[in-house]
Amino acid sequence: MRSSRAPGALTCGLAVLLLAACSGDPDPGPGPSGQESEPAPVPTAFEGQAPPGIEGEVLRVLHGDGADVHEIFADPLGVRISPVGDAFLVSSGGEDRHLLQDAATGADLWEGEARFRGFDADLDGDPVLLMSDGDRPFVLDAGGGVLWEPAEEGDLYLDGIGVRRPAGWSAEEPYGEYTVLDADGGELWTYEFAAPPEEPSDEPSDGAGEGGSADEDEDAREPGEEPQGLGVPVTAWDGAVLLDSGRGALHARSLDPDEPGGELWTLDAGADDDLGLADLAPLPVPHVLGLFPLPAPEEEDASGDGEEAGEPGDDVLLVRWSSAESPSVLSAHDPADGALLWTMEEPGPNPVGGAYDPAGPAGGLYDTATGTFLLPQASGTATAVAVDLAAGEVLWGLEEEDGAFSPAFAHAGFVYGADRGGESDSQVVLDALDMDVAADDLDAHVEAVTEGGHAILVQGRQRFVYGPPPQEEPEESASPSETPGDDAS
Repeated sequence: MRSSRAPGALTCGLAVLLLAACSGDPDPGPGPSGQESEPAPVPTAFEGQAPPGIEGEVLRVLHGDGADVHEIFADPLGVRISPVGDAFLVSSGGEDRHLLQDAATGADLWEGEARFRGFDADLDGDPVLLMSDGDRPFVLDAGGGVLWEPAEEGDLYLDGIGVRRPAGWSAEEPYGEYTVLDADGGELWTYEFAAPPEEPSDEPSDGAGEGGSADEDEDAREPGEEPQGLGVPVTAWDGAVLLDSGRGALHARSLDPDEPGGELWTLDAGADDDLGLADLAPLPVPHVLGLFPLPAPEEEDASGDGEEAGEPGDDVLLVRWSSAESPSVLSAHDPADGALLWTMEEPGPNPVGGAYDPAGPAGGLYDTATGTFLLPQASGTATAVAVDLAAGEVLWGLEEEDGAFSPAFAHAGFVYGADRGGESDSQVVLDALDMDVAADDLDAHVEAVTEGGHAILVQGRQRFVYGPPPQEEPEESASPSETPGDDAS
C-alpha cells in the first residue's frame, strides 16, 4: 500500500511526539540524612495493557543497564523518536546526531551527524528523510540508503524527482527556465515558464483570475507549440509531475522517459465547471494536500452475498482551494486522469498559504485503515473536521469546546492525542470514524508507531518497543542445476 504523503509527518502517517525524552536517570536528590540516595532501577517489565490499535508483544527495551542498544539512547538531553516506514528515526536531544533503526529487529540502518529537515516521499509514496550536511542537502530512504543528492548547487528534491529552478527564483518572480530531473540527476524535461501578458489598465478583468484561465493559454498557442504558462512543480508521483500556474490551474505532465513533459490533464478553477469555483473573484489558490490510499473494501459476510474483499484501493489526489473570504473547498481527483471524484465545502475560510507551496497535508492526519482524513480548520464552527476520503463527507468535527484535544497521529482506525483540558496532559485515543473515546486512562502512551505496527510505548522511565516479532526468512534451497555465480540463460 502506498504511504500518505506527509511527507513529513508523519506520510503517514507521520507522528507528532507527545513526550520529551525519557533517557537517563533523574537525580533523586539528597535523602533524609542529607546523603544522596541510589536511583531506582529503570523498569524492564511492561505492566498493564497496550493502548488500542497496538498489537503484539514487548520486543526490547531502550534504556537502563540491561538494554543492549546504541549509545545515543543514553544522551543526557534525551532523544526524539519518529516513525519512517518500518523504521524508527532516533534523534539526539543535544546535537544533530541521528540513528535509523529497523523497528522489528533493532538493527542499525544508518547513523550520522546531519541536520534533519523533515519528511517527504519518493515517487512510490514511501517516506524519506530530508537531511543536510552543512549547506548540501541529501535524502535518505527508509532503509538508510542515499536516495538523492543535488546534481548541481540549488537543485531541489520534490517527491522523488529533482527540480532546477531559474537563478534568483522567488515566489514573486518565478518565471524562467525549469528542468525536471530524475533521482540520479539525469535531465528529463526542460521548459519555460513565461510571465503572463499584462492586461491594459483601461480594460476590466474578466474575473477569471490574473492573466485569464489556462484554457486561454492553450487557445493562444500554435499547434505543437509548448505552452508558456505552465507553472512551478509542486508535487510528483510515479509517472507525473504537477505544476502550479499561479493563476488557479494545476497542470499534470508526464515523467515517462519516452515522453517527458507530455500533457496529461489540467485542473483549472476558472474553467472547470464541476469544481464550482469559476464565479469567485479572485480565483481560489490551490494547495495540494497529497496522495492518499483508500482502504481496501470491507469483506462481506460468508453467505456469498456481495462482492469479495478487494485489494487496497487506488490513490486519491486531494486539493484544497482557498480564498481570503469564502470557505475553502476540498476536491478529490483520480491522479491518473484528473477526474473529479467529489468536492466538499469546508466550514469556513482557511489560509491561502504561500504561492507555489509544495504539497503537504497542512497539519492534517490520515488514517489508512478507515480512509479518515483529519484536517485542521482556521475558522468556522470546528477546529478540525474528519473527512471520509472515499465519500467526501464530514464524519465529525472538533467543536470549540473539544479544542482541548490535540490530535497527534492516526493509526489502525484510531486518532491519538493529548487532552490539554483535563487534570493531566494524558494521551487520549479516539475512534477515527465517530470520535468516540476508545481509551483515556492508559497504562502507557504511544510515542511513535510504524506502518508495520511496531510502536514505542513509554511507561515510567522506560521505552518499550512493542509489536509483532520479526518474521523468519524462509530458507532458500539451491537448485541442483544452479550454483552461485552461474549465469541464468
